[in-house]
Amino acid sequence: MRHLRAVLTVILAACLLFSPAVWADDLLTIGLMPRSLGNPIFLDAFESAQQKAQELGVRVEWLAPYDFSTEGQVIAIESFIERGVDGLVVSVNDEPEIRAVIRRAIEKGIPVVTFDGDSPESGRLFHIGIDNFKAGWEAGQAMLKIVRERGLDNEPLSLVMMSGVPDALHHNQRLEGFTAALEGQLEVTVAEILHNQDIVDLAVIQVEDYLQNNPEVDLFFFAGGWPFYVPSDAMPYFKGWALAGGIAVGIDVFYDALLLQRDGILQYLVGQDMAAMGALGVELLVNYLRTGVLPPEEFVEVGLTYASRDNLDELLRIYEPWLVK
Repeated sequence: MRHLRAVLTVILAACLLFSPAVWADDLLTIGLMPRSLGNPIFLDAFESAQQKAQELGVRVEWLAPYDFSTEGQVIAIESFIERGVDGLVVSVNDEPEIRAVIRRAIEKGIPVVTFDGDSPESGRLFHIGIDNFKAGWEAGQAMLKIVRERGLDNEPLSLVMMSGVPDALHHNQRLEGFTAALEGQLEVTVAEILHNQDIVDLAVIQVEDYLQNNPEVDLFFFAGGWPFYVPSDAMPYFKGWALAGGIAVGIDVFYDALLLQRDGILQYLVGQDMAAMGALGVELLVNYLRTGVLPPEEFVEVGLTYASRDNLDELLRIYEPWLVK
C-alpha cells in the first residue's frame, strides 16, 4: 500500500508537470526532488528554492514519492529526464539504482547536484549540506555534558539510536559522529538501532513501541527529526520515559521539535539549514547553466544550529510552525 501511494504521488505530480500551461515558456526549469513529500523538514528547502527561482527568473518543479522510496525516486527522476528539465537538485541515497538514473540524466545533458542526502559516486556536480559527522559529534558532546551534569558518567548506560534507512550515507555519518563523541568517555552499550525507513508515522510508532517494552533504556539519539512532529501527549511512553530521567538528543531544529524540548522531552537539538540548501541548490546550479562556473569545492557546506535550554525561547520566536497537520 505504501509503495502504491508513492507511485501514485509521483504519477500525479508528473501529470501536473506535463501540463502545457506549466511548460508554456522557455524559462530554465530546475527539478527539485526531496527524499519524500511526507516529511515536512523539506518544506523550508522548497520555499527558499521557489523564492530564489523568482529572483533568478527560472522555474522550480517539486516532485518526489510521498514516503521515501528508492523506486519512487527513480520514477521521479525519470519523469524529469523525459520532460527534459534543465537541471536537477535531489536528496538521495548512494544506491546503485540512484547512481544509474542520475547518470542517465547526465548522459541526456541534465546536470545534477545533491542536497541533504548525497550520492558521491553518481557523477553529480557537487553536494550541498551539513557536515554530518560533525552534527552527530556535536549531539554526542551535548549528550555527554548532560550525562555528566546528572552524575551518571560513571555508570553503565544503554543507548538506542534512530536512523532512516540502513544505507543512507548522511544518516550513518551522523551515527558515527555521535558514537565517536562518546567513545572512551562513557560506558555505553548500543541496545538497538531503529530504522524507520524515512517514514514519519513509522518513526513515532517505533519510538513508542520500543519504550513501552524497554523503559529501562537510558539514552536516545535521533539522527533526524522524524518523530518530532507530534505533541508530547501523542507519545505517552516517550514522554513518560523522558520525564522519568531518560535523556534524548537529536538532529533537526523546527518548531514542533522545539516544543518537545520546551516540555522536557528532548534535551538538545542540532539543526541543519534546509532553507539554505534549497536556495543554494537553485542558485549555484542556475549559475552553472548560465556561465559554466562551478563552486570551488564539491562540498558546499551550510552551517549548524544548536538548540539548548539557554536559547530555546529565542528559537521558538524565530521558527514558525508548519501549518500542515
